[in-house]
Amino acid sequence: MSDEQQLASFSPTVRRVISRRVILSAVTAAVCVVLANLLALRNPTQIVLTQSADHSLSPLTKNVLGALTNDVRAVVLFDRHADLFEPVKNLLTEYERTSPKLKLELIDIARDPTRAEAVQQELKMPSNSPENRVIFAANNTAKAISQSELSILDFSEFINTREARRTHFVGEQLFTSAIAAVTQGRQTKVGFVIGHGEHKASDTGGQWGYSKFSNILQQKDLHLQEIPLTGTNSIPADCRMLIVAGPRTPYSRGELAKLREFVGTGGSLFTLFNFYSLQRPTGLENFLADYDFEIGFNQVSDSKNEQSGQGGLLLVDDLGSHPITKPILGSRLQMLLPRSVGFPEAENDESPPVSILAHSSDAGQAVGQIQGNKGSVEREGKIPLIAAKLHANDGQPPARLVVAGDSLFLGNSAIEAGANRDFASLAVNWLLEREHLLAIAPRTVTEYRIDLSRAEMTSITWLLLLVLPGGTLGLGLLWWRRQMKRS
Repeated sequence: MSDEQQLASFSPTVRRVISRRVILSAVTAAVCVVLANLLALRNPTQIVLTQSADHSLSPLTKNVLGALTNDVRAVVLFDRHADLFEPVKNLLTEYERTSPKLKLELIDIARDPTRAEAVQQELKMPSNSPENRVIFAANNTAKAISQSELSILDFSEFINTREARRTHFVGEQLFTSAIAAVTQGRQTKVGFVIGHGEHKASDTGGQWGYSKFSNILQQKDLHLQEIPLTGTNSIPADCRMLIVAGPRTPYSRGELAKLREFVGTGGSLFTLFNFYSLQRPTGLENFLADYDFEIGFNQVSDSKNEQSGQGGLLLVDDLGSHPITKPILGSRLQMLLPRSVGFPEAENDESPPVSILAHSSDAGQAVGQIQGNKGSVEREGKIPLIAAKLHANDGQPPARLVVAGDSLFLGNSAIEAGANRDFASLAVNWLLEREHLLAIAPRTVTEYRIDLSRAEMTSITWLLLLVLPGGTLGLGLLWWRRQMKRS
């Protein structure tokens, strides 16, 4: 064999040259990797490539975490095979990266039940709950968030599929609220006015009960109590907000005076009417007129936006530009025969005294109630259904009022429909001056579903286990044989 043939093949000289090049390339690659890691450690950043994997934190959450002075413990008690385990873990990992004060612990309740029980006893939390949950603890205070609270579900196809589709993940909103609650060490008190046929916060069985709404309030770490206004009963001085939900009988002058005093000292009032009180005014109509609200003695219908096959059920998608409704613009509320809630017409071009949060469509009609269940059309066109106002008080903090023409849309059977649940949460945040929580929007969940038959699954299995490895091996053998022929 000639010298040219030896040099063209794997001769000792060529092998030494190739070896030097390989070693030099490997050393260069290693140096580049080390330098890249050193640069990444000194200048950390995160690039989100897909929307569904976006776990970047809102400015509010970063402010809350940055203001922590004491350690906050976050314990994730989750089965690692649960659907929400990865979103919860990834989100709280971002919390831990943002603040060294947050200490994260992941416990698989299926594989390590002993550790899960010990942690719950240590934090003085009930250990008999079978549901996955996240516990935040600080300053001898602990708050648990269960898996069922972390999702907004769509029940529109439940009757046909028996499945509720997860549309949004609200982990950041609940986690940040829980951290603020355990670090503050005190609860805000909210009262449900009772004594006039109002919806009951403790009613879990009735379709018009408010137990689901009260659960939303408790998730916000609010302390709930029932407050009667009759006789010598007074509104507690530390009560921040009153909810008057669908009263059916009149309030006395003394009761209305207590409400007026509460609003006059800066208390927030969430008042909801319904069509059951049309024939018997509650007195709240005149009371709210003093704050520039006009409550109609009517039922609002909407031929354009009525639910098909369900008379009186309105799909309300004309929402105003207000902190309460901005996060849900483009969504729909579902309301049942609401009453109109607006403001008296002004004689000049002054700005409206109240903010309208929801209108009917331009096909709306307000039908006044008269005897014999017959009514006359009082008004046509876009009719206001929900309104809010920031009311100034002399020498006292301003009061916040939200008035809705329907109380049934927050009942147990309707609160999960449309954006009703979101509206309830946003309204409470605004009434309690928690504008910071309004800035944390739920994260949209994008689902990708692949349906494969048994034959298709078998084909994919053989492809992954036989064809791909076999093809790779065959190409390697061909390349090796070609090189052997050249040598």
